[in-house]
Amino acid sequence: MVTASWLRQELDQVFAEPGRKRLILDLSGLTFCDSSGLGAMIGAYNQVQQTGGQIALVGAQERLRNLLVRTGLDRILPHYPTLAEAESAFTPPPPTPDI
Repeated sequence: MVTASWLRQELDQVFAEPGRKRLILDLSGLTFCDSSGLGAMIGAYNQVQQTGGQIALVGAQERLRNLLVRTGLDRILPHYPTLAEAESAFTPPPPTPDI
């Protein structure tokens, strides 16, 4: 509960930056996640969707990965073992048309 509100505040700052299209959440230090944490991740997903961007999770421990599968969030929040794998999984943004 405590860190979920912090995450929401941080994400608001991140998405205030113009052109932000990709977000990777490093969960390697996360030892516990409840509904507040899942809600914060869903909020991050929604913010990314509004910008037409992409999101990925990195380093979630087995317990959190199982929780994501049980809740079905693994279908919208892709998880990768490493940062490099997450970065390479992002599809390139569509080209900006010349005007």
